[in-house]
Amino acid sequence: KTSAYTNSATSPILKAMILKRILRNPLMYYNENMRRIFFFTIYILFFAVISSLLFTLLYMQFDEQPMLALNKAIKYGAILLCGIFIIPAMKAQNLYDRQKVGYTEPKALFILNMFKGLFISIIFLAPLILSFTYLNMRIVDFETFVFDKSLIYLMIFTLFISFLISVIEESFFRGIMIQKINNLVLTFFVLLSGSLVYSLFHFIKIPLIIDEELYWNTGLIELVNVFLNFLNNISYDAALTLLMFGILLGVIRLNLKTISYCIGIHAGFIFTIKIYKQISTVNSDSNYYFLFSTYDHFLGTLATTWISIFLLFYLIYLYKTKL
Repeated sequence: KTSAYTNSATSPILKAMILKRILRNPLMYYNENMRRIFFFTIYILFFAVISSLLFTLLYMQFDEQPMLALNKAIKYGAILLCGIFIIPAMKAQNLYDRQKVGYTEPKALFILNMFKGLFISIIFLAPLILSFTYLNMRIVDFETFVFDKSLIYLMIFTLFISFLISVIEESFFRGIMIQKINNLVLTFFVLLSGSLVYSLFHFIKIPLIIDEELYWNTGLIELVNVFLNFLNNISYDAALTLLMFGILLGVIRLNLKTISYCIGIHAGFIFTIKIYKQISTVNSDSNYYFLFSTYDHFLGTLATTWISIFLLFYLIYLYKTKL
């Protein structure tokens, strides 16, 4: 009786102790990942503020604003500053290790996998583009597409910019922010949090500044206004597309333990969208126009649906291969 009583009494306690031991390590990594996401979110915002002050002061020295508008200079300046100080930031977060941030392959193989990802991305987006064209949501100018020689130079330049942006963003949002945890639920929350930051990041956009007279705080005021009106500036259908795309890239990063494919897929996404928009025009009279987001007339309900279907099949594939 004593033995039975002891077993029944201590069983819940033992179960709790075992569960605590199992969860202790994943929870530690979960908290570390969440702190990392918070840290690098503040890191990006901090340099956005510094860039708004720095470039406003710089532009005040010109009689006329340069060809690169001040709002664009602030945006690219923030990216540049984030890149300059990334090594000290990574050391502060104990991430100064190329393996940890997803640069796991030798350089030649990493570059090859990037271009594989680019090819996969273009194939992946082809059905979506065909749907836009078939539903008359965008009208392709075939004459420009075939005969405009400048399009070749545009494609080369766009490809370079696409890789530049994707290397920076993937190193941040999939490399630094997302680390695998040996717990499916906690991994999901880290993945979701990092993807949400990635999605919302796209809506931090300072509008065109056309003031003839600039003051030291002009850029800062515009940046503050962006945050004060942030919820009003979000295109929620586009944000959902970007969220699903971020989750897809995150799953690929966690499964393959590298960001090489993520960089390539992301670059292909940017490249395809920019070129397709260049050779086509929006048809607002289409019966399916509502499937577009007004954010860029590419993202939106139809794009979200396609990415979600692809993500679902990819998850089913991963589940079956690991049985």
